[in-house]
This record gives sequence, structure tokens and C-alpha cells, in this order.
Amino acid sequence: MSLGFTNPKFSQSLSFRRKKAWEFSFPNVKHAGISRCIRPKAVLTIEAAVVLPFFVCFIVFILYFFRILQVQAAVSQALQYAGRRTAVEYCGSVEKNSEADPFSKEQESVWKSDGVGLVKAEVFFLRQLKKQKCPTQYISYGTAGISLLQSDFSGNYVELKAVYRMKFPIALFGDIQYRMVQESKCRKWTGYQTGQDQEENDTWLYYTAHGTVYHATRSCTHLDLSIHGIPYSQLGSSRNKSGGKYHKCEKCTKGALGQSMVYITDYGDRWHSSLSCSGLKRSIYMIRKTKATDKRMCKKCGS
Repeated sequence: MSLGFTNPKFSQSLSFRRKKAWEFSFPNVKHAGISRCIRPKAVLTIEAAVVLPFFVCFIVFILYFFRILQVQAAVSQALQYAGRRTAVEYCGSVEKNSEADPFSKEQESVWKSDGVGLVKAEVFFLRQLKKQKCPTQYISYGTAGISLLQSDFSGNYVELKAVYRMKFPIALFGDIQYRMVQESKCRKWTGYQTGQDQEENDTWLYYTAHGTVYHATRSCTHLDLSIHGIPYSQLGSSRNKSGGKYHKCEKCTKGALGQSMVYITDYGDRWHSSLSCSGLKRSIYMIRKTKATDKRMCKKCGS
């Protein structure tokens, strides 16, 4: 009959024998008898070694994105500054004779052939870029990698175009670069002559903020409200010049029924209780005909 009693010395002897047998069978394996509860630490170490580089790359990419924004902001401000300063340089070339070309052809040819405009623009640009403390280490070849050769100084404007490449700070996936192009446009300080910015057949068109058509003339009847005041009792028999009836304005006629005087327009289809109603106002805008593409022409004045 067993009482469940085990001799401690006998158990210790068996454990010692198993350990010796394991070391004899696998002499090159160290610490094979370590408890299993310690093994997950090694697994976590391996996982950390694999995941940590990807996490670091992700953080670097986020920081690099903000650096790109910083470089673009600095280059944009430097371009605008250089464009304005270069445009001012043309001021000394204005002829005193008002009938002559405000910017002499000889002086303009000098600026084009000798590259005077480009040289001055680069000087102003680099000076302002340094003042902005632009992180040029993220630009390939630094400030020397920013090219303004595609800038244009002809005509009445100074158009600066900066072309450069952004490089990734860590060459983990090779030499990756991104081409960046930024532009600025400033008008030369050469005065103004009537029609000098107007190309042939490039006339002005007129439109309103919520209108659906362009008007060829400012005096179009659709732009001229021609506001009239009439008694409220005559609304039922009144018609606009297109033959339509007048309906109440949704903006100013709430609670205004039965009043003595209302306001109508010749070509509108609403009557108003107040002259300050926004429906009686017209904010007219101008646009060149060559740039008018999203609306159709007015049938009354555009035909």
C-alpha cells in the first residue's frame, strides 16, 4: 500500500541524472534545462528587432514630410521677394516720353541676352532663402541644386520658376529624389499704357456671383436692376418686361404682407419689401473673354 511518499533524495538524484544524460547527448547546447517561462523574452526581442526599424522609418518619413513643407514655404517666399525686387529694377528703364514704349527695346534686349534679370533674380533669391533659414540639406546639391533658368523676363511680367529635387535623408530604399517646381509672377515697374495687357479680341465680359451667363456689356438690362416702387395693391396686375408675374421674395417678405409699398425690377420675377434686401443688389465682376469658360453668353447682349 502506497502512502504517496517520495524520498527527496531520490527525486533529486533522478533530476541530476536526467541533466547529466542531456549534457552527455548534446554537449554543445548550453542551458538546455532553463525553464520555459524565460523563453518568451527571446521571442519578444526578435519581434522588436524586426518591428523597430519599420517604426523608426515611419517616424523619419513623418518628420521628412514637415521638412518638405518648410522647404516649399521658404522657396515660395524667396521667389516672391526676388520677383518683386527684380520687377523694381525695371523702373529705372522707363522712358520719359509717354508716347514711347515704357520699357525700351534696347534695354529689354540687354536683360535678355546678357541675363541681367536672371542674375539679379538669383542674387535676391539666394539672399532671401538664407534669411528664411531654409533647410537646404534636404535639397540635392543644396542651393546649387535650385535652378532659375526656366524663368521668363519677357513681356510685362517677371515670371520666376524654381526647379529642384528633394532627397530622402536615409538611403534605405536607394537614392530616391522628388522633382519640385515652384513659380511666382510679378508685374514690372514700367508704368501702364491703355490696352497693353489686352490681346487682340480679348475683351472684358461681365458676370454676377450667382449668375449663369456672361454679359458683353455693363449696360445689359439683366445687370441693370431698374428698381421701381409700386403700391402693394398693384402687384396682381403688374408684369415685368418679359411678361412674367412677380412673386414674393423669400428673403425679405416674411411677415410683410399687406404693406403699402413694395419694390420690383424691370426684368426680375420677385417683389421686395425692403430696398436693403440682398436680392436687389448686384455685385458685378469682370473677366477676360479668353478666360471665360464656365458660363454661357447672355442671349440679349452676347449675340
